[in-house]
Amino acid sequence: MFSKSNCQNNRASFIALKKVVGEFKPFKLEIAIILILGLVISAIQPISVKLSQRIIDEIQKGSFIQGAFFKQVPVLLIGVFLISGFAKYFHNTLRRYVSEKVIIKYRTLLFEKYLTFPLSVLDKTRAGDFLSNLQNDLGKISTGIDTLILVLKEPFTFIGLLGAAFYCDWRLALSTLIVAPIVALLFSRSGSAVKRYSHKNLETFSDLMSISQESISGARVVKVFQLEKPLLTKFKTIQNSYFNVFMKSIKVEELATPVVEFIGAILIAGVIIYGGYRASLGLLTPGQLVGFIIAIGLAQMPLKQLNNAYLKLKTAEAAAERIHTILDTEPKNKPIEGIERIGDLKNKITFNNVGLFYDDKPALSCLSFEVNRGDCIAFVGHSGSGKSSIVNLLPRLYEISAGEILFDGVAISKFLLSDLRNLISFVTQDTFLFNDSLLENIRYGNPNATEKEVKLAAEQAHCIDFISKLKEGFHTRIGDRGVCLSGGERQRVAIARAFLRASPILVLDEATSSLDSQSEAIVQDAMEELIQGKTTFMVAHRLSTIRKANHIFVMDQGKIIESGTHDSLIKTEGIYRQFYERQQGNCYQRNEILI
Repeated sequence: MFSKSNCQNNRASFIALKKVVGEFKPFKLEIAIILILGLVISAIQPISVKLSQRIIDEIQKGSFIQGAFFKQVPVLLIGVFLISGFAKYFHNTLRRYVSEKVIIKYRTLLFEKYLTFPLSVLDKTRAGDFLSNLQNDLGKISTGIDTLILVLKEPFTFIGLLGAAFYCDWRLALSTLIVAPIVALLFSRSGSAVKRYSHKNLETFSDLMSISQESISGARVVKVFQLEKPLLTKFKTIQNSYFNVFMKSIKVEELATPVVEFIGAILIAGVIIYGGYRASLGLLTPGQLVGFIIAIGLAQMPLKQLNNAYLKLKTAEAAAERIHTILDTEPKNKPIEGIERIGDLKNKITFNNVGLFYDDKPALSCLSFEVNRGDCIAFVGHSGSGKSSIVNLLPRLYEISAGEILFDGVAISKFLLSDLRNLISFVTQDTFLFNDSLLENIRYGNPNATEKEVKLAAEQAHCIDFISKLKEGFHTRIGDRGVCLSGGERQRVAIARAFLRASPILVLDEATSSLDSQSEAIVQDAMEELIQGKTTFMVAHRLSTIRKANHIFVMDQGKIIESGTHDSLIKTEGIYRQFYERQQGNCYQRNEILI
């Protein structure tokens, strides 16, 4: 008797498989052709059995043998196998075409789903899980689909061979069916075990992909802290777990085939004994007996194919459940698309009692302030004080938990997301560049930009000096995350991207905090050109970069504790002044600071 959890799992399995099968609908014609070709292929073996029986019976006639029949046999054989060859070619080609098209759709849906997940979900998702879904899980589903289509013909082959056996001797054929319940039980038990192991293996493979991806992405940290041995030990532990479960699954799969063969051998042995007895009584001709034995022997092959297919389908079923769990997920706090259009910021941005929670942990509390069009405002404070959280709310990378943010008096939740995000450009501390050419990395700011516009943006961002030194110039590939460039060069590429985007609102999130003084000076010059005429939000660690801001907000534990201009804030005995003195190395006395 099934437990409640088992029932729920079976229901989920059925739904997942039903959805996979539903993807075949656009290929009804191809599936129909595959079935017809499968019938043609399936008919070959029963025809061969009948032909073998006829040949043996004719030979038994001795001097009464029909010579015309043996003249027809070669032509018949060539014709049969020529038809069979063509049928197999088109059957296999169409089968693999349908299988790959379905997987391409799944791969696209999965990638699209990940792209639509909000940051609140992606922050908790391992990259290795995503890679495992795309590679391993879809690979299992692909094998399952391919196997499913392949074995559509096997029941017809089995029925055809069983029909040939019944034609030879129905009593003998009926007696062989006593093994059917044993074979069905074997299928069921082995399939359940394989699915259980497959679930565990797919999860463990995700762990393998995660540790591999993290070790490669964090190669510098790995080498500096000499993490090679502990990471290798962890990798081996996970891999051993994967291997052990994998071998359990393999043992079940590989045991099923010899068991089926052994049952078949016992069956054929019984057929020979009983069939020989009937032949001795003249109730069976030698041709009928041989034909029957051939039919029963050949019937084992589709049974083995069906068993192997069933086991692969159980693995695919486990993978399908994982994939559809992702595809069917509607995460909490997913941005709800607005309907109003916005093309520019005309007057001001208003934060009205804005609050933000990360998993019930407060990040921002009761923030209220206004930013006029064209103003440059800055946020400073200790790490974790909420500075970056504020600017992440502007393009709705995270959804506010309380209050509202207004653009020209309209809540940002009412705008089309695409319109809202077109208004905003980001330059962050952790500049992300793709493993593509410099030209394309800058063009991501505006995918419709011409090469001339891209180069102009690069010039505005002071990129030409280092790009001109590269062998392939703008067409140089810059490696994963722009590893072939220095930190300052990566920041200038990000600024060029922002120039090209030409958005009225600009976010600079600690854009120079990790640069040396020389690189910072170059990047700072580029940023000063970039912010001209834009409404700018700056998150700063180095206070020297925000001295010209119209307004500075000092953050602590998600709240604004001080605000004002640079000059007004250093005249007070507050947190900002402490930050400033600390960065100045406590070299100045109070009267020197006021000068």
